Amino acid sequence: MAQHDYVIANQTFPSYRNDHNNSLSAVVSKNSGVSEPSTTYAYQWWYDTTNDILKIRNADNDAWINFASFDQSNDNFSLTVQDLTVNGTGVIPSGTKMLFQQTSAPIGFTKLTTHNNKALRVVSGTASTGGTNSFTNAFNSSKTVSGTTGTSSVTISGTTASHTLTIDQIPSHTHTINEGRTQGDGGNLYSSGDDTTSSPFITQTSSETGGSEGHTHNISVTSGSHSHSFSDSFNLDVQYVDLIIAEKD
Repeated sequence: MAQHDYVIANQTFPSYRNDHNNSLSAVVSKNSGVSEPSTTYAYQWWYDTTNDILKIRNADNDAWINFASFDQSNDNFSLTVQDLTVNGTGVIPSGTKMLFQQTSAPIGFTKLTTHNNKALRVVSGTASTGGTNSFTNAFNSSKTVSGTTGTSSVTISGTTASHTLTIDQIPSHTHTINEGRTQGDGGNLYSSGDDTTSSPFITQTSSETGGSEGHTHNISVTSGSHSHSFSDSFNLDVQYVDLIIAEKD
């Protein structure tokens, strides 16, 4: 680290050589130091060792312009683009929010922590926030769905309608008729209910009737509502990539 006012005064040889070497050291080290040089010039370089920022003096020699930020531990840098302009507008204006797939915000950005454990939604209208369930609560390795479709049990009952059989629906059959007759002892008549062992009868059989046809019965059925219980589990352990939101300084 070296800084110099770049004024070489008249002096003896050893002092002149020392003064001259100090000025060259300031040049090659970009006037590096924990604070700005006490004497500044337009377009002068200064490496701010406190913040690891390389700066250049503006044309009016009244302010510093940040040129690049350096990560000396990892040997990399990033240009300070908020000071670059295209048609008078900053390439990345201050306050711009961006997503990064890393834990810490890059140089020139500040990590925002307002939103955490949330999903991203693409909209065509106004950008907003919402919802009540966190990402990990909505998506985890085991979810169970259960319930019932109703509260009433099943009841089925009914009755058959009355049906009178027709002759054709009765099985084919005959009837036997015991008929009394006039006796020779005075013409007495004996009915079918009298004692047939001592009184002769005339026995006759009717002709067959009936057709043995089939028949039907109408039925009326009533039923009530019923319920079904269900329960099932499924895996919602969705893959994800963590992102951070960082705002341009």
